[in-house]
Amino acid sequence: MNNYILSFTKRFDLLFKQKEISNIIYLHDQDDNERLDHVLFLEKDDGNVIGLYIRGMNPLISVNRIYDLDDFNLFASYEGLTEFEENIILKVEYIGLFFSTQYNELLGFYLSNNDASSSLLILFLHDEIYVKRDCSKYDASRMLEKRFSTKGFITYEKKCKTDWEETSF
Repeated sequence: MNNYILSFTKRFDLLFKQKEISNIIYLHDQDDNERLDHVLFLEKDDGNVIGLYIRGMNPLISVNRIYDLDDFNLFASYEGLTEFEENIILKVEYIGLFFSTQYNELLGFYLSNNDASSSLLILFLHDEIYVKRDCSKYDASRMLEKRFSTKGFITYEKKCKTDWEETSF
């Protein structure tokens, strides 16, 4: 595991391991009510958030709400933003991270509870964040292969209290 991947595995341990996610928060431009597809927030059951932003390679990650501290500099482009919440109940007991085989690039991640009855697949598509709820590991794997088969990807996974290991997902 190189330092780039090690950095992300530590960050995901800190942010997601054994945490509960209660909402997905999408932002909309107040002027035209258009959804911003390059940013989203995951709200944990304690009210804290994990913000994700993508423009090009590698996402930026924040633990600040947009109106507390604009880590993604969104107010340089938007006068006002509105939050729309989508409820989800997910206790994170499994984490899968997907990295490009060609570059140091996080392609996406998969979070689920033990039996995958509740899950989130998040893919970073250079200028868009793709979100799929409640899909099985098998369905997530097929989506990954379809989107990244020409580039290839490496998967690291972590179950509840185990260490990170490289897998084929």
